[in-house]
Amino acid sequence: MHLDAQTLGDRNRSLATEWLLTDGAGGYASSTPLFCGTRRYHGLWVPALRPPVGRQVVFTHIEERLLSDFGETFLSTTEYDAGFYPDGTHHAESFDLDPLPRLTSRVDTLTVSREVLLLRGGAGVCVTYRVDGPGFWILDLAPFLAMRAMHALVHRHEAFRVEHLKNMYGFRYLAEGQPGVFLWTDVPWAPPADNPAAPPVPGQPQARLLEHKPSADPSVPVVEVTVNPTWYFNLLRRVERARGFDCFEDLLMPGRWRFMGVGPAEWHLFCSFDPPRPIDVTAERQAYAARQTDLVTRAGATQQPRLARLATAADAFIVGRRMGGEDLASVIAGYHWFGDWGRDALIALPGLAIETGRLDVAEKILRAFAAATCDGLVPNLFAEETGQAQFNTVDASLWFLQAVAAYLRAGGRAEFVREHLWRAACQITERYRAGTGFGIHADVDGLIAAGSPETQLTWMDAKVSGKPVTPRHGKPVEINALWVSGLALVRDVAAQLGVEAPAAVADLDRVRESFINLYWNEGKQCLFDCVFPDGWRDPAVRPNQILAVSLPHAPLTGDRAKAVVRTVREKLLTPRGLRTLAPGEPGYRGKYAGNPDQRDAAYHQGTAWPWLLGPYVDAVMAVEDPQCARGEASQILNGLLDAMEEQCLGQIGEIFDGDPPHRSGGTTAQAWSVAAAIHIWKRLEASGGVP
Repeated sequence: MHLDAQTLGDRNRSLATEWLLTDGAGGYASSTPLFCGTRRYHGLWVPALRPPVGRQVVFTHIEERLLSDFGETFLSTTEYDAGFYPDGTHHAESFDLDPLPRLTSRVDTLTVSREVLLLRGGAGVCVTYRVDGPGFWILDLAPFLAMRAMHALVHRHEAFRVEHLKNMYGFRYLAEGQPGVFLWTDVPWAPPADNPAAPPVPGQPQARLLEHKPSADPSVPVVEVTVNPTWYFNLLRRVERARGFDCFEDLLMPGRWRFMGVGPAEWHLFCSFDPPRPIDVTAERQAYAARQTDLVTRAGATQQPRLARLATAADAFIVGRRMGGEDLASVIAGYHWFGDWGRDALIALPGLAIETGRLDVAEKILRAFAAATCDGLVPNLFAEETGQAQFNTVDASLWFLQAVAAYLRAGGRAEFVREHLWRAACQITERYRAGTGFGIHADVDGLIAAGSPETQLTWMDAKVSGKPVTPRHGKPVEINALWVSGLALVRDVAAQLGVEAPAAVADLDRVRESFINLYWNEGKQCLFDCVFPDGWRDPAVRPNQILAVSLPHAPLTGDRAKAVVRTVREKLLTPRGLRTLAPGEPGYRGKYAGNPDQRDAAYHQGTAWPWLLGPYVDAVMAVEDPQCARGEASQILNGLLDAMEEQCLGQIGEIFDGDPPHRSGGTTAQAWSVAAAIHIWKRLEASGGVP
């Protein structure tokens, strides 16, 4: 993906666009194409201290000042309370995302580019600088540190110290209770006595500079390093201001590098918790490119660049998680602020791993959540600060059953399921039937009831002032669609494994009949959204009912299934997702905006979610004419691919406004949104190819 000078010169537009790199351990690098942070979550290095959670914004940005025969020019862009200083917007010539985020600036005949490469496994970050063009130049670079938890902002304090590194050009930051941070360059060290006491300046003879170069290689610059810890105050995070959060922070500049050269030069800056060590950046870059190629090849998109983006986007969410002494895997629900959530991981798993040809990764994810299952409950999430599992969800366990069956359908190993997953699957079905935490149990009709007026156990889980915005305790429609489908899938898996099915499977026919009798809304020709404990059935038109048509062994078929699809299409479908509530229904909110409470009030009250388009396409293909279904699915896929060129380049966001023009909101990169697009791609491929 490429942005030109005209696009970058529109500063507000540039600052509304983002990029993302991830390291496979929960950490990431992310900023805008101008490398000007607009969120508290932006930074050149945001590692996970307790992989894949415990993320900390360490290294935010670099201030850049170029001196040359063309004068003094600031290339970087930073926004403060009082405005932009420096502002290098008008010198920005291009931004490219492929293969890595790279911003190039031009000052007359000199160009300066910087490219960001994350080291795998949380090992650090490398920023590669390159100067091209004739003549003498000096580039002053000042790194900025935040050293704070991801969700926090930092303000001036004195509880730190900064030291020179010995025999190299760099710094070490130390603070009690935090890991030490090293910043250094790989330019070879030259003893201070051999450096010019007063470096030359542009327009003056350059002989002294050339005489004191530490290397005969003309591409290696002369370097000076100065330790001078300085706080910079009131940097503005404009997106946080728009979201109604604290938006100003202070950042520490530990010191400066001064790089001097004549003609082209290239060097690397590193930031790491580990002491400086030789790093073969060329090899690291080649390994990154090879990994991207392998992802695209395994997904089957080598000849389709737009689809190839989906394969590489999916990898951003897959992270390592160590459990029980084993290196397993999990799924980050969304960047920047979500951790690994059970519901999101298991909904996204087929698209992210199974349908992209990565059954080995799917096995590690399934094993991780099977191992964490307790009393039939799959964790809702692993807490960011502690890493502890939290279980307040009714649907994550039911999505686990779907994921196990999807793994087997794709050619997964029966022996693996028997050894590592079957026990959890049986425990889920038996405990849901008999009763487990959060009031989850099978009622007298065999359907699952759960929760209370104070809880929010389904995916529509927003709260305002401690109360659920969308109360759905009792019998939510998608929970029981998942229950019917799950019982049938467990029965099928038992037959495939050659083992006895759990006793709960015997209820399948009765549960299916109960579902059909309870949820059909004749007046609206669709399904009630939730049946509450007092018997009241919520007639609001919501997208949850689409699962009753889309799932394997769906409880709804025939004319009623067609009616549900028709209602959802007419009232909920947008180019970017399904609305969570139909316009005209009480409580509908078509825009996701305002302060946190206002946004939470809209989160599931009309906001459109891309992840629902996966089940929607499955439902369309289940009930419509094949050619018509393929045409609609193709149109939906193109809309999602278009979204990858909007807010977060190469990714698909979490949510969009229910009202036109369907502006994006929430996280800028969401696992199940990308997974839905991949699933639609693979459905089209299996039914005749992607148009």
